[in-house]
Amino acid sequence: MSDTANALPTVAVMGGGHAAFAHAADLGTRGFDVRLFEVPALAETIAGAKEAGGILSQPDPTTGLIAGFGQVKLVTTDPAAALNGADVAFIVVPAFAHRSFAQLIAPHVRPEQILVLSPGNFGGAVMFARWLKEFGCQTLPHLAEAQSMIYACRKDGPASVKIFGYKRGLRIAVFPATHTDPVIARLRQVFPTLEAAPNVLWTWLSNPNAIIHPPVTILNAGRIEQTHGDFLFYVQGITPAVRKVMDVLDAERIALGRALGLTLISQHELGVIFYGHQGYVGEAFPDKARNPVYHAIKAEGELDSRYLTEDVPYGLVPWEELARLTGVEMPICTSLINIANSLLGRDFRATGQTLERVGLAGLSIAEIQKLVEQGV
Repeated sequence: MSDTANALPTVAVMGGGHAAFAHAADLGTRGFDVRLFEVPALAETIAGAKEAGGILSQPDPTTGLIAGFGQVKLVTTDPAAALNGADVAFIVVPAFAHRSFAQLIAPHVRPEQILVLSPGNFGGAVMFARWLKEFGCQTLPHLAEAQSMIYACRKDGPASVKIFGYKRGLRIAVFPATHTDPVIARLRQVFPTLEAAPNVLWTWLSNPNAIIHPPVTILNAGRIEQTHGDFLFYVQGITPAVRKVMDVLDAERIALGRALGLTLISQHELGVIFYGHQGYVGEAFPDKARNPVYHAIKAEGELDSRYLTEDVPYGLVPWEELARLTGVEMPICTSLINIANSLLGRDFRATGQTLERVGLAGLSIAEIQKLVEQGV
């Protein structure tokens, strides 16, 4: 572990997907001591990086990131080795994998380490804290969660990744919020443009994916089935009518935040904050079509994809439950859940991230606010 507060933190990246590769590649090019971990069952996803000793980072010039080969000191399926000496660990996996990763790393984390769920999704850090304790972690590390992934990216080879976008001004929440200042100060040594969110309740309501992916996917269901996703998701998939639905859903979310004592940022404003340096322009959020970050991204090849299977149960479902608690009306949110259930023949309300699963069932608004501020 780094000896001084001014030294570059040693960073563990947990996961082997697109975003994990972007973390490892970018930080490697910037001179960080990086370790990359993936579960043994998915060892093939990091085999190329292990053989190469790192990952080639290919960022769009507008990101401001460094292009080149990012050395990764250790590529491993051993969580103890990955975390040994690490100051910060970014857990870059889907929400449904959080529990299994907590189980894997619980015996190996140390109280002085910072664990960042990237992103946290609804309930992320609170549930991760509970799982770490359940699996034997005696003293919790510092826990934080990002509102979204910091990179828009895709792997394009066994040891290379293309980075289309890099979010500036990404919000990070710390759990409990009383630990925010020192944790954010340390994380800014890794990502200097990070901003502190008030608490994890704010980040739970601020992941853009739940506003973008479900409505665009649902309203383009026929097109996805006919073309297997062979169209530009943000350009061709977001028509003026689709945009109206997204704007109403966003307004519902902002009203929910207001009822919980939070000032949320609209999705269009987030676009300006995240990608203004990359040319984000337009009068409304879906004009991201004119942003090179999203211009060339195609739709998922089938409806049964994370755009519904993650963003509905881990985004829209808990928002709907919070809306009932606060008395806020969210008819578009409810409708999208209903249609997603019908499209995939599932009950996302039964399997999703409910208030009960997060440990918030039966709590008042004031009690939820106290929990995220002060912890358990």
